[in-house]
Amino acid sequence: MPGILEGVNGMGRESEELSEKRKLLGKLLAVYRTAAGLTQLQLAQATFCDRTTVTHIEGGRARGDEKFWKAADSHCGADGGLFAEFRRFEAVKQDHETRVRETALLEARAKAERLHTTTSPARVTTEVPKQAIPQETVEHVRRLYRTDVGPGTIEHLHFAAEELCCEYAWRDPDELKTDAHQWLRYISGLLGRPCTLKEHRELLVISGWLLLLIGCVEYDQGRKHQAEHSRAAAFRIGKDTGHGGIIAWTFEMSAWFALTQGNLGSVAALAAAGSEAAPNTSVVVQLAAQSAKAAARMGQRETVHRILDEGYRSLERHDRPSRPENHFVIDPQKWDFYAMDCYRLVGQNQRAVNHAREVLAISRRADGSDKSPMRATEARLTLAMASLRQGDLDGAAEWTRVALSSSRKSAEQLVMIADELEEELHTLFPKDPAALAITEPLAQARLELKVSGAGHEG
Repeated sequence: MPGILEGVNGMGRESEELSEKRKLLGKLLAVYRTAAGLTQLQLAQATFCDRTTVTHIEGGRARGDEKFWKAADSHCGADGGLFAEFRRFEAVKQDHETRVRETALLEARAKAERLHTTTSPARVTTEVPKQAIPQETVEHVRRLYRTDVGPGTIEHLHFAAEELCCEYAWRDPDELKTDAHQWLRYISGLLGRPCTLKEHRELLVISGWLLLLIGCVEYDQGRKHQAEHSRAAAFRIGKDTGHGGIIAWTFEMSAWFALTQGNLGSVAALAAAGSEAAPNTSVVVQLAAQSAKAAARMGQRETVHRILDEGYRSLERHDRPSRPENHFVIDPQKWDFYAMDCYRLVGQNQRAVNHAREVLAISRRADGSDKSPMRATEARLTLAMASLRQGDLDGAAEWTRVALSSSRKSAEQLVMIADELEEELHTLFPKDPAALAITEPLAQARLELKVSGAGHEG
């Protein structure tokens, strides 16, 4: 389809810069197409081409013509964003081709001058050396500020990283981690090319968020050592770029690690360090929640209430985020999740139950599935604990069974809560054979998580 599909091979050898930008443009098309709920075949039909053409364009093996990108932009609901990026790519391509022609011309002139010098008789000259003309100075400055990145690329990388952070709650952890690593490798390649100082910092910042995400996923999978390496790498980026938000989230991860591994006494200090790094951002609410959870596990009821009150007031001072599903932003709906855990631990059953039911309602999609399965799992285990305290073993067993049926789990978090549930069970029903309906599924879940974690750690 020559009118739509303009391949790469027919245009001569393409530079690595253009090849990477073409691939990024293709990936952006795939993101918008997926967000619009379109298959490649449906997009092909809408843009008057075939599925193979769309596949080649998304894979960076072809660019498509202006007509294709206008139609794709319209049908994917990109509101001009896709077409604008196509125009930027075309501008970069034209600039590159102009530079290639200019370089070839200069080389030809230099060669001609050398030939002229070697064939002309030697002569003595008294000419004054020619001074640099203004145009040459401008060209030198332009080369100093030449960039292979550009604002469009930075914008799209921020978009891609945020999309992955928004998928943390529900997406398959291996797939999510693979995509994050692929974007990290792409950014690493850009960092090795000419870019402005501002662009260099932005690339590092985006890498910091991706490393935070990877660390969270690794910890969910029981890969504690790898998670700590990722967290430490993100911390270094935060320090190097002066990005308080990234630094604060690395402390939040450390507080989470300490909480789930039983190092309760260090959680408050880690939370305080994180709050100091970014005092005016919503991460302070998450840090307060970790402190409250630790205090609850140490039986400090008054401290729990004080921290929860302070955290809620802090939450009210922040605007509601545009993407509340982003794992690294805090919105009011997450507060039910934090409060639920604390009230369960200090024995305020009805408040814990109310928050747990709210968490389940918020997490439920229209089709009945969970859009935040890890939070829903903890809410169901909270309801299991409440059922135990009310003497309802059958109800507790059913809530436990449903909670453990989720495929998306956070290993250390789940083991911590399972241990607390089992301890409560042994206290209330020490010799009741019906308790096996709870202890056996919990033991099986621990075994599966241990085997999975051991495999990853190896």
